[in-house]
Amino acid sequence: MTLNSSLHTLSAGFVLLLALAACTPEQATTTAATPAQPESAPATQATPAPVAAPVILAPVQAPVCTTCGVVRSITTVVQAGTSTGLGAAIGAVAGGLAGNQVGGGSGNTIATAAGVIGGAVLGNTIERNRNSGAMYEVIVDMEAGGQQTIMVPDATGISQGSAVNVQGGNISLR
Repeated sequence: MTLNSSLHTLSAGFVLLLALAACTPEQATTTAATPAQPESAPATQATPAPVAAPVILAPVQAPVCTTCGVVRSITTVVQAGTSTGLGAAIGAVAGGLAGNQVGGGSGNTIATAAGVIGGAVLGNTIERNRNSGAMYEVIVDMEAGGQQTIMVPDATGISQGSAVNVQGGNISLR
């Protein structure tokens, strides 16, 4: 049985009950069923018609939003950057050139080698740091039950307790 047909049946019953409750005892009985009384006879009170018990309707619950939720927490997650080797190569060349400017003879060779190694390490670190980034892990308590964890690059405008929509790994304020 569908919700609409159930509501229709309940509505028809409710209207019938209201109509019966609005009737006076005289309207509820027919004149043929009541014997005629002489005018001098004392009037007797008519027995009131039985009143049906009131019908209590259960509240209709609204459908639950499956994409709606409330932000439980936001955590910053730092992601390490990647290195292509280009930073190490550029750093090695720059360090080798700087080391070559120091000293003379075998000291110059040692300074150049130290410059190449130090420059490569420094260049690689710089490249990794440039490619690193922060992401935000947002945990959402869903209205339909359960939780969803969403990783977003920018959590501007979202805070703990914000009402949000979650669709396809994206999050937006409601």
